[in-house]
Amino acid sequence: MGEQAKAEGGRKKLTFLSVIAIQSAVIVYTGSGVCSKIASGHKGSITLFGREIHALTWTGYLWLFLEVCCLGLYAVLWQQIIKRFDLSIAYCNRAFAVCWSFLWGILFFGERARPLNIVGIAVVLLGIILVNQDAN
Repeated sequence: MGEQAKAEGGRKKLTFLSVIAIQSAVIVYTGSGVCSKIASGHKGSITLFGREIHALTWTGYLWLFLEVCCLGLYAVLWQQIIKRFDLSIAYCNRAFAVCWSFLWGILFFGERARPLNIVGIAVVLLGIILVNQDAN
């Protein structure tokens, strides 16, 4: 390790590729929300001892399983990220999950972009940019 890396505690400087790595983990994380929302649309019921019990269909449980897989993969990726980057940088870039969730809502669920949503996303992006510039 170089002297600068030792002085920084082995933490990497933020580069374009490192932002891509962090955002890849955040995309996996937001994928869990997509799976959860899809699972909620697969409602079913069974009759047990003369009572109707509301549950999910088998497809709904498959989506829940995929959600847990996304969260497990995210946990592994996130541990690697916080090992390599300062927490302030990692958590700041994790805030971009709001933007990804907004995009998934529009693309997958037909949600509409309202003006206040756009303003909120812009504020989040501005905050991320400010913190990332301070890191370099």
